[in-house]
This record gives sequence, C-alpha cells and structure tokens, in this order.
Amino acid sequence: MKKIIWISSYPKSGNTFLRSLLVSYFFSKNGHFDQRDLANISEFPRDYFNFVKEDDFLNEFLDWENKQRMISENCKQMTFLKTHLANIKIKENYYSINPKFTLCSIYIVRDPRNVILSLKDHFQMNISEAEKFLFNEKKVLNMQKDGLLKSFTPILDWGSNYKSWNKKNLERNLIIKYENLVLRTQETFKKVLKHIMKYNKFIINEKKLAHSINTTSFDDLKKIEQNSGFIEKKIMGLEKNPNLFFNKGITRDYKKNENDKQIFKNIEKKYFEIMTQLNYL
Repeated sequence: MKKIIWISSYPKSGNTFLRSLLVSYFFSKNGHFDQRDLANISEFPRDYFNFVKEDDFLNEFLDWENKQRMISENCKQMTFLKTHLANIKIKENYYSINPKFTLCSIYIVRDPRNVILSLKDHFQMNISEAEKFLFNEKKVLNMQKDGLLKSFTPILDWGSNYKSWNKKNLERNLIIKYENLVLRTQETFKKVLKHIMKYNKFIINEKKLAHSINTTSFDDLKKIEQNSGFIEKKIMGLEKNPNLFFNKGITRDYKKNENDKQIFKNIEKKYFEIMTQLNYL
C-alpha cells in the first residue's frame, strides 16, 4: 500500500529541477530529458480535485486520504507526486501526507533570501508582498477560475514548511539543499536515487544517470523554455508572466540586491536557527 514517493518543497526551491532529473531517469529510454515526461509526476492536491465553490474548497482536505489511497492502489510499484504541502495534520485525523500510503519522500530546501527573490518574479509581486508571502504562517495556495477554487494547499511560512518535513519521526524522508542539487548534481541526485533504492530495489544505470544530468542542467532547461516554452507555466496559469520559469537559478544572489538589505536581515532574524542549521548563516 505504501507506494507514493513525495517530491516536496516550499515554492521556488528547485522542485521542477529535481523532477526533471527524475523523469529523465525513470521515464525515458536513454535518460534524455523531454519536458512532456513531466506529466508522469502529478501534483497533489492540484491534479486530483475539481473547481468548486469556496465552502467545498475549504473542506477539500477531507478527501485527501481517499485520493492518496486511490493513487497508491492504482500503481504497480511506486508513483512520484509533487507537492508544496506542509507535512501537517489538520483537525484530528486528516494528514496532508498520509504515512499509510507513503513509500518515502525527498524534500528540497533553498536559502530563503533567494527564495523570496524568485517568489517576487514568479508571482509578479514587489519585495514587500513577497516578504508577507514568505512569512505568512497560515499561507494557503489555491487555483481560481470563474469564481471557483481548487487545490487547497496549506504551505504555511518558509520555516514552518521546512520544519514540518524535518521531524524525527520522518525516517523515510531525505532532505537535500537546492544549492547542492545545482552545483553538485551528480553527487546529490545519486543520493536521491540511493534513498529511493532503500524502499524499491533497482540498480542504478550509470550511463542513463549521466544522460539525465547532462540534458537537465539549468542552462539546458532555460534554453528549452526560451525556444519552445515551458509546459508547466501554462498549467499554472502563468502564460502572461514575462519572466522565465527557469530564470536565474544558482546565479540568483541576494547579495547583489543592495536595495533589499533590510528584507534579508528580517529573514535572517526570523529564521536564524534554521538557517544556521543549514549553514546558510
């Protein structure tokens, strides 16, 4: 019954990059990236609910367990799911990430001083709005269409999202840093594969691994988007956003933003303990 592998992160932290590596390795013949293969990893809850009125939307979590059971029952060995959900319990018995159906999970964390800049570009906000987004301890993402809502996604604030996935009882969870995934891709992605191997045995194909890495560098993904667009941008309803989905990546450096120094100090103060643990401070 435990068949779901969660690919989780706070928004704008490298989830798409890791999924690009995973689909290249697991869903292609030779390891070459094709953005159409990203469809093999659905997003939860976004892809499993319909647009409804607000009252029904707010109760969407009541059906999380049934949806995750269905997903787990309908796959043969394992299935990957993307999510930005905080790993929390709502009310008494409603888990966002139900352990009964979870094979394992990988959580990607990124320096919040660079996350906030990506949030600003991605959602076309100013820096103050992005700070409110990052610090909102009750933040819920959703999708809207014609006055209807779907995809009830409590992400909370950056620190709470991270802490929800960094609990001692989450023995099957692997935490990786975005910066390592980009700068030490082979080492970090191999670590991810070995983590999955603990729960679903397979032998790593080194040639396929190399192809997966070589065809999904940040620059390669950026070129694909520049030449033919990026399919997930349309799914997210961001076609009108002039900023590239693969915008600056690891070259984004908060230190270059002199005008936002106070914002970064606010982030460092609020998340001092976590950022110190992660060697961001």
